[in-house]
Amino acid sequence: MNLQLAGLHAVVTGGSSGIGAAVVRALAAEGCRVSFCARRQEKIDEALDLVNHLPGQVHGEVVDVTDTFNFVKWLERLDSFNIFIPNVSAISADWKISLQTDVLATVMATEAAVPFLLRSPHGAITYIGSKAGSLSAPNSASYGAVKAALAHYMKSLSQRLLPTVRVNTVSPGDTLFANGIWDHVRLNEPDIFDKVIQRNPLLRLATPEEIARVVTFISSPAASFVAGANWYVDGGSTNHVQF
Repeated sequence: MNLQLAGLHAVVTGGSSGIGAAVVRALAAEGCRVSFCARRQEKIDEALDLVNHLPGQVHGEVVDVTDTFNFVKWLERLDSFNIFIPNVSAISADWKISLQTDVLATVMATEAAVPFLLRSPHGAITYIGSKAGSLSAPNSASYGAVKAALAHYMKSLSQRLLPTVRVNTVSPGDTLFANGIWDHVRLNEPDIFDKVIQRNPLLRLATPEEIARVVTFISSPAASFVAGANWYVDGGSTNHVQF
């Protein structure tokens, strides 16, 4: 399938590692130009080393999305883009950090991107959520709560921006990648990790690439009639019917 991404420009926040880096690679593999930001230059350099053979041009820059002033200046330097993928999350049990990083920074960054996307014939926002937004999480209530709040925000934003900009959420399930939360559990708490495996019907965790392929499709013109949706990429691990 031709996703019609060649020649388009995507912006990805938190694109130097994990799911964000996989999204950058997946978009570039389709010929999409990608600009991403992260907080550490060394991680950006590592991510860039993995994409220099791909057809899409990729550029990374040190920008902290919690610094709204400098984030907006970065978008202004990019000048124009078609796709915005807000991906940054504190993954924290601290309410203040979760609200500041996940909610406030994501909303401010997304609102800053909207004027650019409104000028595009292929404007799309794809937020990286989490299945935790629809599950009780007594040990990480703040994380689940902010993901739920942002899924609601993205649904409302979709209604506000249609028919010009499509807004969707992709909610990954348990995802394993080097130095990620489940990798630390795997190395340091193998009994707990085994329980996590058992709660997943596919008897494994997702790879970042599996999440990224869904994000890439939904962000592309090939998914032009997908709007206001929350796609769970969780390997069947949630039992409830998602309305």
